[in-house]
Amino acid sequence: MKPRLLRSRAATAGVCLVALAAAASCGPADAGAKGAGGSVRETGVAPGASASTEVRAAPGALNSDQLAAAALVTGDVKGFSAEPMEGGTPTSNSRTSKDACMPFVSVINGTPQPTPSATVFRRLTDTAEDGQADQTVVTEVLGAHPSGATEVLPRLRTAIEACADGFTTRGGDLEPSAFTEVKELPAPKAGDEALAYELMGEAQGDPVPMVFLVVRSGTTVVTYYAVDVTGDDTPQIPPRLAVAQAAKLKS
Repeated sequence: MKPRLLRSRAATAGVCLVALAAAASCGPADAGAKGAGGSVRETGVAPGASASTEVRAAPGALNSDQLAAAALVTGDVKGFSAEPMEGGTPTSNSRTSKDACMPFVSVINGTPQPTPSATVFRRLTDTAEDGQADQTVVTEVLGAHPSGATEVLPRLRTAIEACADGFTTRGGDLEPSAFTEVKELPAPKAGDEALAYELMGEAQGDPVPMVFLVVRSGTTVVTYYAVDVTGDDTPQIPPRLAVAQAAKLKS
C-alpha cells in the first residue's frame, strides 16, 4: 500500500508535526510570505541566547538571500511543485524526557543544532497526485550553518542509538508528546553526507510514523520530513528531491 502522507491542506506550519510536536511552536502556513524569499527566517540568535552569542556568517556559509535562491522551486524536480512556507518560531523551554534525544526536538523545531544563521522552508508536492487522498507532500527545511554543519548528522546518529526505545517532549504549557520508537532508515546518496530515520509518534493512542531525511551539502543542512497521519505505513521521501537540492546547492 502506498503511504498516505500529510496532505498540504493539513500542513499548517513549516515544522509543526500535527499535535505530536509539543516541543515546536508553530505559526500559520505561508504567513507573511513574499515570493521565493518569504519563508526565510533569520536565526542568528539561538533560543534563549543573548545578542552577545549571535551566530555570525562565516566564509562559505550562505546568507539568507543566497539560501532562498538555492532552495528548490517548481520545475527543479519533474512532477513536484515547491511552495514557500512560514516556519514556526522555536521555543526556548522545549525539553525532552532524555537529554540525549534533544537533537530530535531541535530538528522538529526546524533549527538543528548547532543553530543555523538563516532558515528557509518549502512544501514539496507531487502534482501528478493532485486530488488524491494519498498525495505525497514533503516539507523541506534548509539551514545555513556558519559553523558546526558537520556536527548535525553525528549528533542525530548518536541520538538514534540512545533513544531507540522512544522519548517524550514538552513545550511550555503543552501536554507531553510521546515518541515510542526511533530507528535509522536507508539514506540516498546525496550531498556530502545523508541520514534518514523514523520517529514513531503517538496521537490519542494511535501510531503516527514520521520520516526525516537530513542531508549536508557543505555548510548547508537540509531536512526533509513526511508524516503518515493514518499510521498505516512508513512515509516515503522521494530520493530525487534530495539529489536535486544537493546539486543545486553545489552549483
